[in-house]
Amino acid sequence: MLVFNVFGFRGKTIFVFVYFFGIGWFGLKVDLKLLERIVREVRFRVRPLVGKVEAWRVMGAGAGGDQTRYIDLVAEQTVFDFLKENGVKCFVVGEETGFREVLGGNPNLYFIVDSLDGTYNVLHEIPFNAISLAVADKPKLSAVKLGVVASLTDEMFFSAEKGLGAKLNGNPIKPSKEEKIEDALVSVSFTPNKDFLRRVSGVLENVVHVRHFGANALEVCFVACGRLDAVIDLRGKLRVTDVAAASLILREAGGFIVDERGFPLDSPADSPEKKVSMVAAGNKKLLDKLLSLLGKP
Repeated sequence: MLVFNVFGFRGKTIFVFVYFFGIGWFGLKVDLKLLERIVREVRFRVRPLVGKVEAWRVMGAGAGGDQTRYIDLVAEQTVFDFLKENGVKCFVVGEETGFREVLGGNPNLYFIVDSLDGTYNVLHEIPFNAISLAVADKPKLSAVKLGVVASLTDEMFFSAEKGLGAKLNGNPIKPSKEEKIEDALVSVSFTPNKDFLRRVSGVLENVVHVRHFGANALEVCFVACGRLDAVIDLRGKLRVTDVAAASLILREAGGFIVDERGFPLDSPADSPEKKVSMVAAGNKKLLDKLLSLLGKP
């Protein structure tokens, strides 16, 4: 919060301004309500583009390495404009435009943003996509304090604040307790790579129910609320912007998310060029079974 302390010194009135995490300089309080307002603004500006030819227009290569479509750029610029217009002094790490300052930046306030996860789904009008917003006091996944993952095309809104649990549309959520590999519903991201196929072959031979939906942030949140039992992405292509908010939501719900070696997922998050691999599961027993079936990196 921003504290205005007033005291007298030798007959003069002195104002002291103190900054704490949670407020942009002379701006709005940075909390889940603020993130919800940003989501509403992105939905308002981007939903009219769904199904339009203009949305497909290639604007160049994004900072994360993929093609940036017009709809991506509009979504990310909406986040940046909202923060600037509301006086939130911070740094933004965005998938499309990279590392940016808002009002000069703030070394204690970082927004890690994938303003449109699942772009290709949106372009094809497939309703599985997400707006992902994470807030941290350092540019690192483990420093994320607030996170929301919200669907662009419907009203799903996952949220979490560190230490206070996770919610879906305001209701507390918990992950699945499914421990049996043969009964688990598992999402696996694929790539035509022999080493990758070698690594996941043990999982594919034992997991009966395999899916992939095309928006990692939302898939991890589906683990958090028990709709999926696990998510595996070992392609080495997953950006930190994709999972910054979702990893907090899953952990706050009581689930687990680790890297390809089985360690708690963490990474610098000062650039969308940072790539990770991850395994997310609703409970420790299922996680351990999945890791035992995966080939070594």
